[in-house]
Amino acid sequence: MNKLLSEVSEVKGINYEDECRISERLIDLINRTHYELVQENGQRRLTAPELTKEYRDRIKGAEVFLGRLPRNCYEDELMPVLEKAGRLLELRLMLDFSRSTRGYAFAMYKDAKSAGRARAMLDGYEIRPGHRICVVKSVDNCKLFFGGVPKDKTKAEFIEELGKILDGISNIYLYPNAEDPSLNRGFIFVEFKDHRSAAMARRKLIPARVMLWDHEVAVDWADPEPGESLDDEVMENVTALFIRNISRELHHQKVRDILHKATGIPIIKLKKINHFAFVHYKTRKMAQRVLDIASVSGGIADQTHWEFSWAKPIGSSKIQERQRAIQDALAGINLDDNQQSFGVKKPSLSYIKPQVAKKITKLADSRSPGKSYMSPSTSNNSPESTHAVIYPIRPPGSFPTNYKKLLKDLVIQNFDARCHFVCIPVLLPFGFICKISLVRNGQIVHEFQGELYSTQDQAINVTSRVVYYKLVNNIT
Repeated sequence: MNKLLSEVSEVKGINYEDECRISERLIDLINRTHYELVQENGQRRLTAPELTKEYRDRIKGAEVFLGRLPRNCYEDELMPVLEKAGRLLELRLMLDFSRSTRGYAFAMYKDAKSAGRARAMLDGYEIRPGHRICVVKSVDNCKLFFGGVPKDKTKAEFIEELGKILDGISNIYLYPNAEDPSLNRGFIFVEFKDHRSAAMARRKLIPARVMLWDHEVAVDWADPEPGESLDDEVMENVTALFIRNISRELHHQKVRDILHKATGIPIIKLKKINHFAFVHYKTRKMAQRVLDIASVSGGIADQTHWEFSWAKPIGSSKIQERQRAIQDALAGINLDDNQQSFGVKKPSLSYIKPQVAKKITKLADSRSPGKSYMSPSTSNNSPESTHAVIYPIRPPGSFPTNYKKLLKDLVIQNFDARCHFVCIPVLLPFGFICKISLVRNGQIVHEFQGELYSTQDQAINVTSRVVYYKLVNNIT
């Protein structure tokens, strides 16, 4: 009975006596450490005296995420544990309306090394008997995605217009149209100086309709960049550059010639993929020299509208990327025969390398016979059909933005293909599942299947939204 009462009180909040005891412990903590404690916007921040704005801007990769915390675990209990890994500069504890914790927090250390040590030492740490916490790297997303923007606007115009309503913008990434480089592709990425600025901008924009030059714009978090988050020490040893906005028709040898002529620095290796390229140099100093030359006013970056940055090394995520490529190829092998009803042919596998084709065949043969890749309402007599994994979205009502139209425009302009929408009714539980196929020259090049939603319109719009963002991030 006592255990049940304890659990109920934990869910509903804490009583007055408990709150007084917690306040006393926090006051003792502040007096002992001289940290500042401030509560705002559903969180409580415990900040070291030396953490100035300039210091915060300098450190990168120094924050960790703390999960599976007891609901009655507060700063006075967390701080001694976190300090085992190094100097703690800030602890942000998430609170609910009753001022009990939400079970997670963010801790910032003095540098990335200390944060890495915290992850190694404290992930799985038993903070109380039988209660282990998780400590992982915090994803410091500083970038927002704007879809459906006017295509005739330039980067400078976007900076000026968004600067009127948003603070902390550090850069805007704009991609030229493949057919007409004077136009953009209808979407941009807006990068902010820190995560807080990006979060505040999103909070300011999301509740209402976002209008830019009489265009309704979709705003959301940009997906984090693929690959593992890397410390500054790793990035300081990179000798390769990443270049965006290269014309699709420009041959890789021509890109190499342009770079060498502009910089005079020999290139070890250059790999061009669609609109971007990775350029490898012999030393870090050579790569830095190219970056400096490209960045000067009127230099190669201004002349070509290419964007130069350091390439990000890929670790274990490269294996995951290869696995996704194999799954995409599998989706081409096992297309549903019903696709023939609207004049679609199964794609040829002649473009797949023999080694990859062998892996695909092996994966297909090793599938569990009992696993179904079809929607609940599809007949079991139909062949298997794979689809891209789309995680469930539970939106509050419907989205005001017409993502179906945005998706159709994106597919036409960037893939020279068309979208085919099929909404499948499901009886138990009642709802609809939307399947979207991208069709080019009578062949399905990609197929996506959404989750179950209560109405047809919601299923189409939400699934279109998921596919839209997935394709945009694949493009970039």
